[in-house]
Amino acid sequence: MNWVEFTLDAAKAVFVVAVLSLGIGGLLTWADRRQGAMIQDRIGPNRAVLWLPKRLAQALALGPALLVAAGMVAVALVSRSLAGEARTERAFVFGHLAVLLVWLTGLSVSRVVAARGVRSSFDAFVAWIGDSRRFFFAGLVAHGLVALPGMTLRGTAVGHHLREFAFGGAPFVFALVAVFGAVYAALAMERADKVGLRIAGLLHPAADGLKTLFKEDFVPPNADRFLHGLAPIVTFFPALVLLAVVPFGDTLCFAPNAAGVLDWASLLEPLASVPAGGTCEVGVRLQVVDLNIGLLYVFALSGTGIVGAALAGWSSDNKYSLLGGLRAASQMVSYEVTLGLTVVGALMIYGTPRFGEMVAWQATHAWGIFTQPLAAILFFTAAIAESKRIPFDLPEGESEIVAGYFTEYSGMKFTMFFFSEYVAVATIGVLMTTVFFGGWHVPFLDRDGFRVAIGESVVAQQALSHVVVVLLGVVAFLGKVILLCMLQLTIRWTLPRLRYDHLMRLGWRLLLPASLVNILLTGLVLLAVEGAGEQILAALAVLVDLSMAALAVGALGAGVALVSYWLRPVRRTRMPRTSAVRLAERLGGTRTARMGA
Repeated sequence: MNWVEFTLDAAKAVFVVAVLSLGIGGLLTWADRRQGAMIQDRIGPNRAVLWLPKRLAQALALGPALLVAAGMVAVALVSRSLAGEARTERAFVFGHLAVLLVWLTGLSVSRVVAARGVRSSFDAFVAWIGDSRRFFFAGLVAHGLVALPGMTLRGTAVGHHLREFAFGGAPFVFALVAVFGAVYAALAMERADKVGLRIAGLLHPAADGLKTLFKEDFVPPNADRFLHGLAPIVTFFPALVLLAVVPFGDTLCFAPNAAGVLDWASLLEPLASVPAGGTCEVGVRLQVVDLNIGLLYVFALSGTGIVGAALAGWSSDNKYSLLGGLRAASQMVSYEVTLGLTVVGALMIYGTPRFGEMVAWQATHAWGIFTQPLAAILFFTAAIAESKRIPFDLPEGESEIVAGYFTEYSGMKFTMFFFSEYVAVATIGVLMTTVFFGGWHVPFLDRDGFRVAIGESVVAQQALSHVVVVLLGVVAFLGKVILLCMLQLTIRWTLPRLRYDHLMRLGWRLLLPASLVNILLTGLVLLAVEGAGEQILAALAVLVDLSMAALAVGALGAGVALVSYWLRPVRRTRMPRTSAVRLAERLGGTRTARMGA
């Protein structure tokens, strides 16, 4: 291993820890607190605010926008030497980036105008257009108008003129809109003496983490001090290193040097394109370490969480902590059995425990959610129970045993227990994405670009550069993980807590037999497919393509519906006036003050 490979491995490890584990865990902490504030009518994460001088805030709004605009213009000028297919691909990307920034800017301005009211003629024009959903749907239509000529008029004279128009004008439109949006944001701050930076409440998790550093580390007098301090480390450490064996993107291919290896100069020369079924001579696998026992490694390391919970309960010298530790150990052991059996069917289908090969199989055949639907449901249920979150949070049941096995923990030790649960939520999302939802694979996206085909019929195709294809895979992987994490948070705020005997009965009497039945059914299906004729195999191939089409259409429709729901104007209804409210009004009203940090 040379210094280039060592540096890349370190960068990948930092990405996995900082983004997949700590980053998504922090976002989940924020989202859970925000959702709890809405449901339980309590203070949300927007309370944390960083007050900035007006001029500094305006500079922070203008500076990055000017840099991005200058960077886009520079890329456009450097790309003028491109020709042929590479020039067409770059024009396609420039056009979509320009359209994306235009409607995002319009959407942001419309949200600001709706919140603060009309203050200028431009605000009046934006208000006349309507709410932010109109900008969103207009942007989708504009993306379609940009993509359609690129797919249908490629190689024609009209397509050539459209390409040159997009190549010459789109980057400068992008730059102008970026600068305009920054100037608008800076002018919107002009009336304020200071500007509050809240970042949608994302400062609150950082403030909470910083605050716990200075809190008292309380240890019960009769507790085992060594085991009491070791338990949170044993619980938190596996959560950080579990994802090292999971690929978060396809292999990024580079041009090798004269010796046929990767060096610093090669990193600046990624391959322009890779054939659909091609491989890399020199590439960087977007995975920290590729173990041939990847899935088994995850189960072996995640099992150490049982030890951490049991140590915390036993070493605290507290009967409630002891009960919580016993509950956690028995619950995690029970559902660990089901968790392992549910993936046996997937291993039979994929033929390997390596995560990279699992994703490759799903990319060329069908996602695991179609080949193992029962296993996906059982795995998801058992994984939530393994993470000890609602409705399976019996080891922490505050209505029964105060706070369970970490009752006697405070400060950073408590934070390690608390945050490891959110990292476990992210780990569940990553494993579900990799094993059952295709990992970084996007329907109809090959290594050389999009190719929409049903059977032998090609509906549309669009070539893309290799770097763009790999980036789309990484974005798709993160998007799937975040959606699965949000599903877990929704379950956490929807379902009530189970009774403990019901919890154990669910694991041993329902999930465990169902996982064994799934193994039997998987074996029978595999035997049937091996003995099937060519016509049946061809029909299965068409079904696979139809499943990818259903996924693409469903994902697009769900995304549009979700964003439209988020952008729907809030309808505020007047709350009923109680006797206390009427009494306060007769006495002159209630005093209000701006809430600070």
